[in-house]
Amino acid sequence: AHLEAFLRENEGYEIADSARLEMKRFRDATQGRYHEARELAREGEFDAAEYILKDLALLPDTEDGASAVRHLEFEFYFEQAKWLLIRQRFEESEAVARDLLSRDLNRFQREQVEQILDHVGNVDAAIGQSDRAHAEGACRQLIVFLANVYVNEGRYPETLSLSDLEDMDPYTSKSIVRALASIDDYHASQDNYSLVAVGKQGQRFRIVDGEIKD
Repeated sequence: AHLEAFLRENEGYEIADSARLEMKRFRDATQGRYHEARELAREGEFDAAEYILKDLALLPDTEDGASAVRHLEFEFYFEQAKWLLIRQRFEESEAVARDLLSRDLNRFQREQVEQILDHVGNVDAAIGQSDRAHAEGACRQLIVFLANVYVNEGRYPETLSLSDLEDMDPYTSKSIVRALASIDDYHASQDNYSLVAVGKQGQRFRIVDGEIKD
């Protein structure tokens, strides 16, 4: 761009020939760069690929530059969203797809992006159900664990956290610790207890005397 501006101001001088040669060198250097950017994107290096494509797009009169302009209009970001979705990076895929919807897309392109968002939503729901089931299973294991403590010691523990569980029974506590983020609001007397078990995704389960209340 600097050379083009320079050339316009110095068209009638000998140095204009040098400027043209330099501009040709830059244009020749674009050859193969579009393919390089596509290869980077296939490897997940989207920032580097986007940098090259935007650079090429500044020279739309070159073959690679014209390809970059077309690719950046839709396909680059659509392929990025798909790549992230396939690799289960759902939040990132959704962010790219929603940003793409803000562009001037045709009906077919918009429908393609909406399908990605549908997939993300369905997967999120499935993962949420699976995480909740794992957390509920851990709650039931915790209830059994506390029942055994009561049978063996005649009372419930004075304090209870995930680290307390690991100290009391490293083997049994493994599956509970994998499914829960924390144990909150634990209160116990000799014969009664209550607590809130928090799942990895923030689900909260109130447990009172061996019963999951919610």
